[in-house]
Amino acid sequence: MRILWISDSPDTPSGFGTVTASVCQGLAARGHDVSIMGWQTKVPGEWNGCNVYPSLGKLASETIFPFLVRQRPEIVIALADVWWLPYFCSPHVRRQMELTDTPWALYFPIDGDMEGEGLPASWVDLLRQVDVPIAMSRYGRRIAERHGISCRYIPHGVDLDMFSPPSDRRQAKAGIGAEGKFLILSDSRNQPRKMLPRLLDIFARFAAECPDSLLHLHTDPDDEFTHSGIYSYDVRADVRHLGIESKVRFTPGMIMKGGGGVPLATLARYYQAADVHLLASSGEGFGLPTLQAAAAGAIPMAGAYTASLELTEGHGEPVAISDWTANEFGIRRGLIDIDDAASRLKRLYEDQADLPGRSAKCREFALAYGWETVVDQWHELISSIARSARRILKSPPARTEPFQKLLPGSLPNIPGVSVSVRVVERQLGRTEASILADARQPSDVRLPSLPKSCEVGGVKVPRTIGYVGMSACDVPVFLELKKIFPVLSGWVVASEDSPEQQEQACLACDLRLRRFGCAEEARFDLAQSVLLLNLSGALPAQLLIDAACYGVPCIGSAIATEQSNLWPDLATAEAAEAAQLARGLLTDAARLQRASDSARNACLRLYTPDEEDSAFWLRQLHAKQLTEAAIGMAD
Repeated sequence: MRILWISDSPDTPSGFGTVTASVCQGLAARGHDVSIMGWQTKVPGEWNGCNVYPSLGKLASETIFPFLVRQRPEIVIALADVWWLPYFCSPHVRRQMELTDTPWALYFPIDGDMEGEGLPASWVDLLRQVDVPIAMSRYGRRIAERHGISCRYIPHGVDLDMFSPPSDRRQAKAGIGAEGKFLILSDSRNQPRKMLPRLLDIFARFAAECPDSLLHLHTDPDDEFTHSGIYSYDVRADVRHLGIESKVRFTPGMIMKGGGGVPLATLARYYQAADVHLLASSGEGFGLPTLQAAAAGAIPMAGAYTASLELTEGHGEPVAISDWTANEFGIRRGLIDIDDAASRLKRLYEDQADLPGRSAKCREFALAYGWETVVDQWHELISSIARSARRILKSPPARTEPFQKLLPGSLPNIPGVSVSVRVVERQLGRTEASILADARQPSDVRLPSLPKSCEVGGVKVPRTIGYVGMSACDVPVFLELKKIFPVLSGWVVASEDSPEQQEQACLACDLRLRRFGCAEEARFDLAQSVLLLNLSGALPAQLLIDAACYGVPCIGSAIATEQSNLWPDLATAEAAEAAQLARGLLTDAARLQRASDSARNACLRLYTPDEEDSAFWLRQLHAKQLTEAAIGMAD
């Protein structure tokens, strides 16, 4: 059968890339004509019996539609998150697929649910338009079927020969320079959902009592995610900040760019040497590293939520969820319990005589997930579709997308063939609009964390990511935090007679020196902030009261009465402790929001702030800022 597979390119060192490679070469070996449209592919070529083509992007039909017309695949399989693919619902794409009887199969992850195991309405709507929905976990299938989506289930797989228990784990450790160590591996991409700061917190707590422990991070410290709009995090700096640099190491040569990474055989050596694999992720559509760990006999440990639960229960270590946040779609993100994870690690460390038995049980679990078995399931599904009199077995609901206009255009030249097409420019379609509408709430899945917008007296002021207010003596704490979160910026409350060198020092640190005639003039900066530092206790009382009213947590000295009343858990005058408290807030969205909400409630109860007066000041200060910006542009 002629198959078009769309996802990460097969040479990309990601979970989707591994699945693309394993399934596509397996189907090609079984006689199918497989083409791969890889998101990271730059030029067309051949790869392990498959033709590989570049894609113009994950969210565009400009590539898929001409391919459908030219190549006429008999089935299109997309491995992707549900919300990435609204263009498959475009009328011109659907018409072409119906004309050639080409079904769309979506191999989809569900890595979390809404309260009550719900899904966004737009996701359900899109899944109903898929011809062959395929869940990659039992959890994902259950959630989809709760919404009336009947779907197949095909899990990811693992190379059971490559990821196999070593004959001698001590020798395997020696082979990677980890002799005599209790080795914890974490194969996690350096991105927000994987929760690397939480992983380091768990390890730091465990390692403090277990000196011969070692954490091996298989991640790219310089991943492109680390300087995206939602993620600014230096994992190396965080390791140094936590004082565990002698106990943490990274895979040499690990980069996420296409063709990068390390050979799979090299990666397998780390799994074979590990005693435990720890995944701190807040939710997984499948969790390939957890399965690879079980296959290699390393005890898999991951959150007791989503697919991670079914891949650890009964043989591994499912970790309790201690807190919840939510992404832009309202999908719950589960934060694994640091105490539970650390205590589970300690039990494994203290009972190392039991590890061989646990290892054998993990391997036994993984035997059902070999790639040969998984590819056989794909082959059976595709063959059954090929045998059908009609490959598209249901008619998708009619879609009307009136926002189109004709454009000049044609397909690329094909020798001996003349094809003319009606090319349209498609503005925002119904499915895309529905997905965007469902994604309008601010996401907690970002680093550094961002509290909800400031809302007082009917005025709403969005936060600026990483914006911190402080007194002049707090700048060293800010600079320590900025090493971990490079995006941080801020403002310093200064007196009228602040020396010029202090102003220059602030500018060098990406800080604004603010001279306020009264505390009220600080309100607009304060409303945009995510955190306030006051270790000297010198900031005006009114500014602290406003901070609590606006939902801005303050870390500072208890000599300020307002600190003790509003943020007693954040009271300190020590720079090292302040930096640690701030890091804890900026890496834990749930904790940050609790601190914000608690202080605001206490403020309303104890100080009864005049929110109408605050709203008046915020309007005036915003107008002043806009005027100054306009004058600056004119100059």
